[in-house]
Amino acid sequence: MKRYNTFYLIHKALRAMLYDTALTLQQTDFANYTEARAALVKINDVLFAFDNHAHHEDSFIMPAVETYEPALAASFEKEHVEDLRISNRLKNIIVIYENTFFPEERTVCGSAITKSFTEFLVFNLEHMAREEQLLNQVLWEHYTDEQIMAIQQQLMAAIPQEHIEQTSKWMMRAISTADAANWLKQVKATAPEFVFDHLMSTAQEELSEIRFATVLEILEEEEPATV
Repeated sequence: MKRYNTFYLIHKALRAMLYDTALTLQQTDFANYTEARAALVKINDVLFAFDNHAHHEDSFIMPAVETYEPALAASFEKEHVEDLRISNRLKNIIVIYENTFFPEERTVCGSAITKSFTEFLVFNLEHMAREEQLLNQVLWEHYTDEQIMAIQQQLMAAIPQEHIEQTSKWMMRAISTADAANWLKQVKATAPEFVFDHLMSTAQEELSEIRFATVLEILEEEEPATV
């Protein structure tokens, strides 16, 4: 039986943000400060998203894991501290870049930004993969899907609406058409109508016309599957 994966949608969104920003960095001429600003905004958005994600995991997911596997929970909390160290170093390099004056300096500093972001990307891809493997194993062994969903709902309730809306856009960009349809079905079945309508608008904005048309077809067919 397929179990509820609390990391499924958010990790896809976070990976999409990492990949998108990495591509932008590869295309950026850091000697051109105006062009580089777009890349720096993306980096700051990524760092903000990951910092918030780690905070919410530490507040809601880790206590559930710690009840049965305290050493495992502690190891992931230490990884979150390491992640913060890496992100702070990246922020410091960005500050240095923003205080450069000459194109040559900006090019050198831009290379350092790209290398530092790559370190951040690799660390977090590995970290999320470990979470999906090890933390899910503990959650599935000791909690029902309903209990895990309840934890997820508590976590979501602690997130400001504007952050949820931004994350929902990245989720919609990052998932398959079938996953998008199942997500919409679940929201329709469990949330107020205005929440479903807003997510439908997000789907229409973020999906291609063909994919959105397919979602509409799926919505009329069957009950939602767990994602």
